[in-house]
Amino acid sequence: MVVAIMLLALIVGVLIGLPIFAAMGLSTLAHYLETGRESTLIILNQRLFDGVTSFTFLAVPMFVLAGEIMVRGALIDRLLDVARAFVGHLQGGLAQVNILSSVFFAGISGSGQADIAAMGSTMMPAMEKEGYPRGYAAAVTAQSATLSPTLPPSIVMVVYGAVFGVPVGALFASGITVGAFMAVAYMILAYFMTKKYKIPKHPRASLAMVGQSLRQGVVPLGMPVIILVGIFGGIFTTVEAASIAVLYAVIATMVIYRTVSVKDLGGILISASITSAAVVIISGVALSFSYIVAIQNIPEVVLDAMLSLTKNPNVIIGMIIFILLVAGMFVGRTANILLFGPIIIPIFYQFGYAPVHTGIIIIIVLGVGHLTPPVGGAILTACLIGRVSMGEMMKYMWPVIILEIVLAIIILLYSPLSTALPRLFELGGV
Repeated sequence: MVVAIMLLALIVGVLIGLPIFAAMGLSTLAHYLETGRESTLIILNQRLFDGVTSFTFLAVPMFVLAGEIMVRGALIDRLLDVARAFVGHLQGGLAQVNILSSVFFAGISGSGQADIAAMGSTMMPAMEKEGYPRGYAAAVTAQSATLSPTLPPSIVMVVYGAVFGVPVGALFASGITVGAFMAVAYMILAYFMTKKYKIPKHPRASLAMVGQSLRQGVVPLGMPVIILVGIFGGIFTTVEAASIAVLYAVIATMVIYRTVSVKDLGGILISASITSAAVVIISGVALSFSYIVAIQNIPEVVLDAMLSLTKNPNVIIGMIIFILLVAGMFVGRTANILLFGPIIIPIFYQFGYAPVHTGIIIIIVLGVGHLTPPVGGAILTACLIGRVSMGEMMKYMWPVIILEIVLAIIILLYSPLSTALPRLFELGGV
């Protein structure tokens, strides 16, 4: 009865348009009102406080702030020059540049929406000018933006690790191999999709041009390198890495390039604070929600319900994947992870999936939802920035969506792709 009331409160909260954190809070409050236990309310308050004061969560505002500074510092052109020097001569040159630039951008931002905004305003007009259909330019921009939450320093990974007790460094390591695998697959798809367009091929960049682009881009590219080397080498923790990232961003933009002034810091801090506050609030409420889910044995209840339909674990995992795919069409990754994570993650564990592998699967599948109509967040943003209709863009999105589903299945079935690097560096979670 208590579980039914909780789920009803959660569903009603979502349907009436409450923010996800408010709907989850309503569900936990419904549990207290039903049981009437004052001790439960005290524990819920404590869990909420623990969530927003967690040491690991300090990395969230730091990484967000570092990304805001680097983006405001207008370093995107330097990353584009590096990408153009390496892959601009390939078939579908600007599409390849778009994808590789998103890989680089992920290392300084960790946000898919920021990637679409940055790449969309720069790459979409350039691609259209060279003869690429506007719908395709929007499609490849939306697709490449899904790499940001997969590659370190992903904000989604930091939140996932902090809430569910998975080493963030291990998630970062897993994201490197999985993100690289996905980026290569994206570039192969772009190679074949652009063959039918009569796009002039660019000459291969000379060694001198490659060297010049690397010299210009070494500073923005250096930030993710320092973060990863420090974490994998055991030199500093994730929180310390985030603090170093902020210092690095300040030096890069205010001292070296001087593209950010002291006057700009106020706006940067406000923007970073708003983004960070939203993440921290929902994470704190999620810990209270997770506590109720655990004491009510909701994962076991859900698993028993699924087992009543089928005894095949692969079918059960497939059902969960489908639920996540649909949820990803309507709600952002972080909110979905914190909403469904307490229920579905224990089920993955019962079937033998490692914590890191489970996290990567969930993040990737929710990314597919972001690319899927009718309300996938990535495609809506790309349509808005690219000034293209949903119908025009979707003509080019279906091969992308099919590829995303195939990649998700491969990552699900072949665990070494996500666990090899964390195991090599003994980062845990595998």
